[in-house]
Amino acid sequence: MEKRIKKHSANMLRKLAAGGMSLLTAGLLLTGCGNGEPETQTEATYASFEETVTGLPVTVKGEDGNEAPLQLNVWYFDEAAGPYYEAAAAEFHDRYGVEVVCTRKDEVNYLEDINKANQSGSGPDVLIASNDEIRKLHLAGLIQENTLYTEEFWKSHYPEVTWNANRSDEKQYGYPIYMDTCLMIYDSTITTKPESFGSITDFAVNFVDETNTKTIFKWDIADPFCDYLFLGKNAQILGTYGEDTDTFEINNESVVQNMTYYQSLHEYFSMDADSSSYDSIKGALKDGTLVYGIVKTDVLGELSSYGTTYALCPVPDLSAELGVQNLSVTYSAFVNPFTKTSEYANLFSAFLSYEYAGNQFGISRKVAVRSDIDRSDANDALAYEQYCNTVSLPKALENGDFWIYSEICFKNIWNGNDVATELNALQEKMDARLK
Repeated sequence: MEKRIKKHSANMLRKLAAGGMSLLTAGLLLTGCGNGEPETQTEATYASFEETVTGLPVTVKGEDGNEAPLQLNVWYFDEAAGPYYEAAAAEFHDRYGVEVVCTRKDEVNYLEDINKANQSGSGPDVLIASNDEIRKLHLAGLIQENTLYTEEFWKSHYPEVTWNANRSDEKQYGYPIYMDTCLMIYDSTITTKPESFGSITDFAVNFVDETNTKTIFKWDIADPFCDYLFLGKNAQILGTYGEDTDTFEINNESVVQNMTYYQSLHEYFSMDADSSSYDSIKGALKDGTLVYGIVKTDVLGELSSYGTTYALCPVPDLSAELGVQNLSVTYSAFVNPFTKTSEYANLFSAFLSYEYAGNQFGISRKVAVRSDIDRSDANDALAYEQYCNTVSLPKALENGDFWIYSEICFKNIWNGNDVATELNALQEKMDARLK
C-alpha cells in the first residue's frame, strides 16, 4: 500500500505524543517574523508571484569562485508523491532556470531531521508536511507564513477545508498541494452504491455467498482516522482550525447515539480491533473478495489491479437521522525560514500548489486541493467533493493524546463496553489534558 497513507495513521500517535515537545525545545525560534503592519497588496495572481523573482540571479558563486546554477532543495516523505515533485521541478527549471533537487526522507524522524539540518546549515529550502504538524512547525520556527496568497486568492482557488487546515494563530501557513480522506468502495458487480450504513447491514442479512469467499464489509477498525467519521457532525474537537483547546465535547447525546450505532455494527461484521489492518483490506480488494469497505485515496491509483470491478462513492450517513463526519489531511509545501533563496522557494511552493496542480492526478493519482482545475477523471472529482465536506485533522499540540485516548475508547466500545461511560472517560481525560 502507499506508504504515506498507512504511515500517517500508524505514526501520528507516536510522532505527536512522543516527539512534539522535543521538537519545540530543540527548534530555533524565529523572532520578528510577521509582526509588522500588513502591506497593501495588489491583486494576487500567479503572474504577480512571478514578479517577486524578476531580476534575481539564477546562479550563485561557488566555493571555487565559479558561477553555479541556483539550486532549491525540497524534502518530502511520501514516495507516491515523488513523481509529481520531480515533474514540477523539471518544468520549473525550464521556465526559470533554477534547479530543484527533490529528496525523499524517512517519515518517522522527518521533523527532527529538518531541525538538525537547519542547525548545521544544510536544511531544505522547501519541506512538505501535513496540516496537523503546522502548529508544531511554526512554534518551532521551522516554517514561514505563506507570503504570496492573499485571503481572496485562497478563497477563490481553494475550498474552505483547505483554508482551515492551513490556518494557525490567525495566520496562513504553507502552499496546499494534495489531500487524503476516507471513501466508500463497493463491488459493483454484486451490489449498488449504499445510501446509508443501513443499506450495508440489509445486504449482509440477505446476501447468499454461494462461493463462501466474500467478506461483506471491512474498515481498519484500529485506525482512529477511519473511526472518527462515526462520531458524527456534533462532536466538537478543538474548533474550526483544530487548535482551540477550549472547544472539546465528545460525550453529548448526539455522539452517544452515533457511537451506539457504531457498536451495533459488531453484530453484523466480525472485526477484531487487535488484528485489524489496512493491509488486510487492500488484500481483500486485490483478491476481489470484499463487498464493501472504507478506504483512503491511495486506492485511486490501484483500482485496475483489484480482483473485481469496484466503484467508489462518498461515505454515506449511518441512517437518515445519524450523519457521519469525515476527516481529511492536507499536505502542503512550506518555506523554511533558514532558506537563502526565499523568493524562489515561495515561487516553487506556489508552483506546486497552484500553477502545476492540474497535472497532479495524472502523474501521481494524488487529489489536488486547488478548486478550479479540470477534473476529467470521475474518481478524482468524487474524492475532491468528499474532501470539501470533511473537517481537517486537528493541529493542537495535545492532538497526539486525543488519538491515543480515542483509539482506546473506540476499541472498548466496539468490544461491548457501555458507550456513554467510555465517551465520558474520554471527555474527562481530554479535559484534564487541555487545562
